[in-house]
Amino acid sequence: MLKTTLTASLALCLLSSAAVNAAPSPVPLLVEQCLRLPSIELTSAFAILKDRKAEALENGALTPDTPLELSLAEQALVLEQQTIGLNNINDRLKYYRGFNLSSEERQGLLQCQLHLADTLSQLLNQAEFKQLSDALSQGNREQVLLGSQLKSLLSQHWDLNYKAKLHTAQASIRRGLASQQLSLDIQNGQCQLPTEAQYSSGEIVLEEQTNEPKSEPFSGTIANYLLKQTDPQCRQTVWQAYQGRASEYNQTALSRIAVLWQEAATAAGFNDYASLRLNSQQLSSPRLVKAFLDSQTEVINVAPWDLGRHLATLNAADGPIISTQTMLSEGFTYLATMGLKFESLLPQQQGKLPTQQMVRVYHQQRLLGELYISFDEAQHRRNNQQTLRQSVIGQQFGQQALDLKPQLSSYKDIEQFTQAIAEAITALARGSHFYLNNTLAPTMDSNQLPSLWLAEVLRHELFPEFAADYLNKRGSLAKAYAKQMKVFRAKVALDFSQDLNTQSYPDLSAEFEKSFGQRWPQSSDYQYSFNAIANEGPLYYQSLWQSALAQFIYQTTLNTQDKADLFQLLVVNEDALTLSSQLSACLGDPIDPASLIQRMAKAVTEGQNQKQ
Repeated sequence: MLKTTLTASLALCLLSSAAVNAAPSPVPLLVEQCLRLPSIELTSAFAILKDRKAEALENGALTPDTPLELSLAEQALVLEQQTIGLNNINDRLKYYRGFNLSSEERQGLLQCQLHLADTLSQLLNQAEFKQLSDALSQGNREQVLLGSQLKSLLSQHWDLNYKAKLHTAQASIRRGLASQQLSLDIQNGQCQLPTEAQYSSGEIVLEEQTNEPKSEPFSGTIANYLLKQTDPQCRQTVWQAYQGRASEYNQTALSRIAVLWQEAATAAGFNDYASLRLNSQQLSSPRLVKAFLDSQTEVINVAPWDLGRHLATLNAADGPIISTQTMLSEGFTYLATMGLKFESLLPQQQGKLPTQQMVRVYHQQRLLGELYISFDEAQHRRNNQQTLRQSVIGQQFGQQALDLKPQLSSYKDIEQFTQAIAEAITALARGSHFYLNNTLAPTMDSNQLPSLWLAEVLRHELFPEFAADYLNKRGSLAKAYAKQMKVFRAKVALDFSQDLNTQSYPDLSAEFEKSFGQRWPQSSDYQYSFNAIANEGPLYYQSLWQSALAQFIYQTTLNTQDKADLFQLLVVNEDALTLSSQLSACLGDPIDPASLIQRMAKAVTEGQNQKQ
């Protein structure tokens, strides 16, 4: 049974928690609608519209000089109308996959996913689809952007046999990491922990290990072991062994992925898969990605195996506990300066904070859609945003779900809260007539840039004392460690997808030392430690790049008086400006990737000097 604030029907009216828990699951209905979704035949759809135009000409509804042939705008509209149902079901499918479903429901969603994939594949194989994607490059800016999105879909449309091999290998790696548990059967007596009975209420008892047999096995996690183990060499040995825990199981699958990627790169005329995948990105080459990752590398002098014990010596931040409802209201008030208006659709009970809200959102008199907001500590362990329906001008209004904790008490809560609001508002406010333009940026490594920028703005506006209240030495170290681990992973993923002779980082052990202050001779084992290397591959850097660029845009535009214009430029983008035009307008030239990397690094250095 889905525990959600939404009804089982797709009308999505809010209910009380009791009514929701009693409602039937909406998943079977979604699956039924999905499996009934017809195939998309562009030839037939174009012919139907031509017949309607011919009939309108005969009836005098159109002027005699109206051409019978479909214009580029008419063809694009037909494609949008034919595919929006598929896209809506896909969004709803992704939403429901986040719930605790029965095996039958999960099987139904899998069948739906396969049906959608087959429907899309059949569409991409049609000659009319490719012809339209080519023709759109001669249209207006919005059509040109749509054409680039369609070509991107075509470039990733591999044959079924290739996709089956690739997805099988990727699934194998996921299973390997999920099933491989590190058994703490440590033969070296020096590295064995005291018995669990020697620990009480989370306190670490630093006693010598005796030669007597242990009365109880250690049943903790790797994190518990690293926290309780006093010997630094033992911590290092166990952590490194954990990173290579799935190497034997996953080596074959990862090698198979490398071969498949190289086949795709060779077929497309590239030396390696990294060059193929990066060719269409903002950072369009391994050289640029390396330059960016190098600029983000900063030594924290705390090795991963020592992090837990080091953090335990630092006091946690004791920031104020804040009502999420209060901060949400303040966020809506601030967003009004950007031309947004929020209208509550549920009556407020006097003296009580609502557990559910339904809010209608406008931008400059244009209705964008609704926000469905739930405050429930039991259900929501984090602040989260999910798309229920994407807004598309002229086609449909948007629907966004915000599942929020009732209170904010840590820097993670605040970051998740502001990011969730930013993502919901960005999805509602995108100003294109086409679904793909509103959900995808021209490049994958710029897709989240508008929402990340808006989250930066909200974080600093709503929590001006954010760093002082919530980020003391402990929080700052945890954030710095997380960033450097992402940087190192991105280097490993980039290397894995490159030709052996042209790898950007031939000495990963040295790169590990640049971030953590200690070498790791077996650093090549790390490629077996995370799923993203097989899924995102060389694009793993993109979250780091977009976050850094969003922060730079925020800092550079901090004193801009007209926030509404900035919101219109970066989020709405009704004029379908290219990313280069957007960046040039708000940052000033030069905005080529190499120059941006240098400017961003300089800004960080200047900021650090000012703090000192």
